[in-house]
Amino acid sequence: MPSPTENQQHLDITAERAKCSFDPSLLTPLFYGGEDTMAQLKKIEAMIDADPIFDRDDRYFLGRTERFQRALPMVKRYVELRNKHGLTPEEAAYFKVYIDDYIPVPTKTKKLIDSILPSLSITAMFLPVLRSQASDDQLKVWGPQAENYHYIGCYAQTELGHGSNLSRLETTATLDIERDQWVINSPTQSSAKFWIGTLGKIANHAIVQAKLIIKGKDCGAHPFLVPLRSLHDHTPLPGVVIKDQGPKQGAISMDNGYARFNNVRIPRENMLMRFSQVSREGVYSKPIHAKLAYGGMTAVRTTLINHSALSMARAVTIATRYCAVRRQGNVNLATDLETQVLDYPSVQYRILPLLSHAFATIFSGYWMNDMYAQYNADISKGDTSLLKDVHVYSSGLKSYCTKLGADGIEEARRCLGGHGYSLFSGMTDFHRQFLATVTYEGENALLTQQVSRYLLKLYKDVLRTPNMHLSPPSKYILSLFHHNLFANQRCEAHSIKDFYQSEVVLHAFQHRAARLIYELAEAEKVSSGWSDLNLECMRLSKAHVQYIMIENFYNGIEKRFNNHANPTVEQQNVLAAVRSVYHLHVFYTMETELGEFLEDGYLSPVQAQWVRQGLKDALKAVRPNAVGFSDCFGFTDTFLNSALGSYDGRAYERLAAMTEREPLNKDLTDKNGVIWGYEEYLKPLVYGQVGPYMGKVNGAGSSKL
Repeated sequence: MPSPTENQQHLDITAERAKCSFDPSLLTPLFYGGEDTMAQLKKIEAMIDADPIFDRDDRYFLGRTERFQRALPMVKRYVELRNKHGLTPEEAAYFKVYIDDYIPVPTKTKKLIDSILPSLSITAMFLPVLRSQASDDQLKVWGPQAENYHYIGCYAQTELGHGSNLSRLETTATLDIERDQWVINSPTQSSAKFWIGTLGKIANHAIVQAKLIIKGKDCGAHPFLVPLRSLHDHTPLPGVVIKDQGPKQGAISMDNGYARFNNVRIPRENMLMRFSQVSREGVYSKPIHAKLAYGGMTAVRTTLINHSALSMARAVTIATRYCAVRRQGNVNLATDLETQVLDYPSVQYRILPLLSHAFATIFSGYWMNDMYAQYNADISKGDTSLLKDVHVYSSGLKSYCTKLGADGIEEARRCLGGHGYSLFSGMTDFHRQFLATVTYEGENALLTQQVSRYLLKLYKDVLRTPNMHLSPPSKYILSLFHHNLFANQRCEAHSIKDFYQSEVVLHAFQHRAARLIYELAEAEKVSSGWSDLNLECMRLSKAHVQYIMIENFYNGIEKRFNNHANPTVEQQNVLAAVRSVYHLHVFYTMETELGEFLEDGYLSPVQAQWVRQGLKDALKAVRPNAVGFSDCFGFTDTFLNSALGSYDGRAYERLAAMTEREPLNKDLTDKNGVIWGYEEYLKPLVYGQVGPYMGKVNGAGSSKL
C-alpha cells in the first residue's frame, strides 16, 4: 500500500496537470510528424512493449557482455517484425529508436524521419551512404542484399589517427589495372579503422572510406564496398584483421570495432560510383563537387540535431515530473507540507530553459530536414548550389545542439538530487550514450571553424558585390557593407515589453553575429595564422546558430500554431503556451550571452536589466504548465525506464520496487537475506579467524605497521 508521501506525490502530479492552461495531447503530434504518423508509431510502441525480447526491466543490472548478448536476439526479432508487418523505412527507424538500445544492426531508411525521433545509431549510415553514393546499377545488385540483412553493413571512415577530415585519411585503395581490382591497405597503425559500429563482431561488409590511388596519384578519399567476413561461416576474410575495440562510456550493446586491411583485393566495380567513376582502363572521372564525399557525415549531422531535441525532451520530462513531486525545504504551516522543489526559482532556472532548448532544437531540426531533403532533390539533378549551406548549417547546428544537450541533460540529472546518481533515475544510461555525439561526425569545437570560415567568406564576397544573393540565414551580413552605419546601431527596445517583439529580438541576434563576423575579419588581418582565430570562430559560430534557432523557433510557431483564421479557445491556449516557451528561450539565451550584446554598446545597461527581469518573468509564466509540457512529448513510461519520471508521479514507490530486482538482493542472497560469500570471506573476519591486528602505536594516535 502506498505511503502518505507516495499518495502525496500522486496528488501533486495530478494537481500540476489540473492547472495546465492547455491540452498537452494537442502538441504531441508535432513531435511525431503529424496525427497519422503518430498513430502508426504508437502501434510500433505497443508492438515492442508486448514482446518479451525487448523487455528492459533488468537493463540497468547488466554488464557490457550481457548487454551485447541481449542485443543479438533483439536484432533478429527486429528484422522478423519489420518483414512480417511490412514496416516502412520510417517505421523501421522508429522501431530502433523506441527499443532505446544501440542494437548492432543498420537501419533501412530512405530519408530522415520528419520528427524528433530519427534513427540514432551511427550504424544507420551504411544504407543511406550506399543509396546516395552507389550507382543505379550497383544498387540493383547490392541494395536487396543490404536491405534484407544478407549484407550486414557498417560505415568505416574514422581511423585511429583521423576522423572527419577525409583528406587526411591513411587507408588506401590502389588500383591494380592489370587484374581490374582495388587493393585495400592499412599502411600504418594510425590508419586502422576505429570506432566503427557493428564492425567488432557483427558486420560482414563495410563501406570503407579510403584514398583512391591510380598510377601513384592520390585522388582523395572515396567509398568502397569491402567484404569483411565470410557469408558462409562469418570468419574474417583473408587480409582482414578485426577486433572489438573494448568497453566504452556508453552504447555498451554496440560492438564498435577496430580493423586493419593487408592487401585485401576487391573488384574495381566495388568503388561506389554514383558521383565519381574509374573505367576499366584506369581513367578517373571526378565528381561534380569535391564535397559530395561528405554526404554521409552531413546526413548524420542533420540526424543528430533531431537526436539532441529528443534527448533534451527526455531529460526535461524526467526532471520536471520528479521535481514537481519531490518536496523539500520550506514548510507550509497550513498544510504541513514541504515546498515542491520545482517551485524554487534556482531549480526552474536549471530545468525549464532545457524545455525551451528542446523546442528550439525541434523546430531547427525540421528546418534542417527540409533543407537536406531539398539538397538531395537538387543533387539528383546535378545541382550543387545548396551543398555549402547544408554542410555549414548542419555542422553549426550539430556542434551547438549536441553540446546544449550534453550539458543540459547533466544539469537536469543534478536537479534530481541524490537519486539522480542512481541508474534507476533513467538519466544516466541514455546520457552516457548521448555524450559521444559531441565528438563523432566532427568534433564540436572544430566544426565552429567551418561555420565561421564560411561566414567570413560571405562577408568578403558582400564587400565586393553588395547586391549579391544570400540565403535567408545569412542575409544579415549585408548590413555590414555600410559599417559606419552598422556600428552606430542600437537596440530599439524602449521597455521590457519590446523584447516580446520578434523584430527587436531577431535584429539583436543578427547584429551580434554580424559584429563578430566583422571582428573576425579584422583579427584575420593581424593574425599569424588561422589557428590563432579559434576562439573568435567559436564565438561567431555560436552567435550565428543561436540566431538561426531563435528564428526557426519563431517561424515554427507561426507556421504550425498561428495559422488559423478563426482559432478555437484550445488552439489559442496552445499558441499562448508555446509562445511562453519561446520567450523563455529568447530571454535565457540573451541573458547567458549578455556580455556580447553589451560590449559594443548595442544593449544599454538598463536594457540588460530588462532582459534579466524578462527571464524571471518567463520562468514564472512557464512554471504552471511545466508538467503539461513534459506530457506533450508523448514518452511512455516503458521508454523513459525511470523510477523518478513516471507519469503517475509515484517516484519513491517505483524506486523501491526497482531495488527488488537487484541481483545482490535476489540471486546472490539466500532466503534468510545472507549474501553469497559470507561463510568464506566475511565470517572469518567477524569471528577473528584472520588473526589480530598487530600495529604498534607511534606517538599521539598514529600507528606504524
